[in-house]
Amino acid sequence: MLICKYLLPKPLHTVNLAGILLAVVAAGIFLATDAMAQTWYVNVEIKATLRSGPGTERKILAFVATGERIQQVIEEGEEWMHVRLANGKEGWMRKRYLTIQQPSNVLLAELQRQHAELETKAARLEEENRTLKSENEQISTSLSTKTSAMETLNRDFGELKKDADAKSFQMRKYLIFFFSGAAILFIGILLGLIMKRQKRKSMYMV
Repeated sequence: MLICKYLLPKPLHTVNLAGILLAVVAAGIFLATDAMAQTWYVNVEIKATLRSGPGTERKILAFVATGERIQQVIEEGEEWMHVRLANGKEGWMRKRYLTIQQPSNVLLAELQRQHAELETKAARLEEENRTLKSENEQISTSLSTKTSAMETLNRDFGELKKDADAKSFQMRKYLIFFFSGAAILFIGILLGLIMKRQKRKSMYMV
């Protein structure tokens, strides 16, 4: 009895062991729940087979990737279709692998290509817009400078015109005075000559 008593584990050890087991189970449940809650995807590319005849036992001629275009449908059956690929190969494919709708991955690739082209075009237009904006600013600066220079020229021309008008008026006054004096002098000389002739005539008459 004594040996059995000492060999038996103590209650505290039993509690610790049970707690550890519960923790391990809870952690496993948590990890499993977390893995199930995540979204998973198939990461392999499935290719359809092109066979020599309508049956899975027939020889595989080629593997056809998703989105590859069928050049011609030669014969159409219930489950299999005799087709010619774009590269010229002929064979049989399961009808369920073929569709007249463009596959989503092909559409996605086309949309991505168009998006890349639009981004390139947008970048080019943005660069052209910056260039035009810079040229517009340069033209505006040049126009402002030329406008200021034109205003200065107009102002200088106005002042020169005023000075020219003043000088012209002064010159006209001088000319009027000169011609008036000359006319008066000429009239005086003419009157003197006339009076001198009359005086001579009167002397002869006496």
